Amino acid sequence: MQRAIEAAGIPTVAIANLRERVERVMYPRAVIVKFPRGATVGPPGDAPLQTQVLRDALDWLESATQPGAFLDLPHRWPGARKVS
Repeated sequence: MQRAIEAAGIPTVAIANLRERVERVMYPRAVIVKFPRGATVGPPGDAPLQTQVLRDALDWLESATQPGAFLDLPHRWPGARKVS
């Protein structure tokens, strides 16, 4: 669907949680979060984090002017351990 929208001249950005899938499918533009499936913008009820993920995606849409641009967002699932 993203490709069809892009073909009409409208830029798009996906929010995804698996970089491998984003690279394989070749989304036109995407931000990647390290969140579980089904909770792509954050935990239920965490409006501040969900809002920030959406703002980051829209900011990326503005700055990633060429298709094929991917960005890993720094957000982590609350309570998740940091992996070095």
